[in-house]
Amino acid sequence: MNDLITITNCKNCGQQIESYTFCPDCGAKKITKRITFKNLIQDFADRFLNLDNSFIQTFIHLFTKPEKVIDGYIHGLRKRYVNAFGYFAISITVTGIYAFFVKDRLKEIMKFGGQFTKQQIEIQGTIFDTTFQYQSMLSFLLIPILAIMSRLVFLNYKKYNLTEHFVIYLYAYSHIVGTMTIILLPLTFMVDDFMFVGMVQFPVYIFYMAFVLKRLYQINLKKIIIKTFIFLVVGAIFYILISLAIFLIMVMTGAIEIPTK
Repeated sequence: MNDLITITNCKNCGQQIESYTFCPDCGAKKITKRITFKNLIQDFADRFLNLDNSFIQTFIHLFTKPEKVIDGYIHGLRKRYVNAFGYFAISITVTGIYAFFVKDRLKEIMKFGGQFTKQQIEIQGTIFDTTFQYQSMLSFLLIPILAIMSRLVFLNYKKYNLTEHFVIYLYAYSHIVGTMTIILLPLTFMVDDFMFVGMVQFPVYIFYMAFVLKRLYQINLKKIIIKTFIFLVVGAIFYILISLAIFLIMVMTGAIEIPTK
């Protein structure tokens, strides 16, 4: 069987590329060989394991210089790093895998940890199941909420508008949640304290978000501490309102039954 394929037009944009190795219009590589397991593995390595690759650069720089990634994307830098929605999609995939593996484990911790009543365990189990089922949608809805909160906290700064705050959290939220998910996966199976798992990640999320915003806004330590405190107050108000709304929706739809006695 002939392993070579005759290519005259770019499969991505339709441009004539018979005499080219890369499409002069969209830059896609001209593929002339049939797919094999070997080149499938090679393609994976080139895309995800290559140190010059945009994903690796994005991941590292979101820790070391997040302003380069986020501010760069906002102002038109689109080739060097993974785009905001692409990075969010990667994070959703990672957290989805995590949820699949630990959902039953978290229920088990709650059941045998002695920290919750039977009714609380049933309600929390229902919340786990609902969250798992609609995880992608809930994560995407959380991004604009964080953006609104952040914009309110930084209302006296005009550097970024609401849409740009949305981009900030597409990157920052996706990055820290995806990273902590990988770290917490083994930890979830090593400890029997449900609260401990939550207590580990929450301060890390806050610290990282504060770090990102400090670098983006170029403000001093005192100002970012004050802004973080305000953010937590605003976040607590949003959390109470959203939790009440979700609880009422679940009661109205019959997902949770309130005992009459």
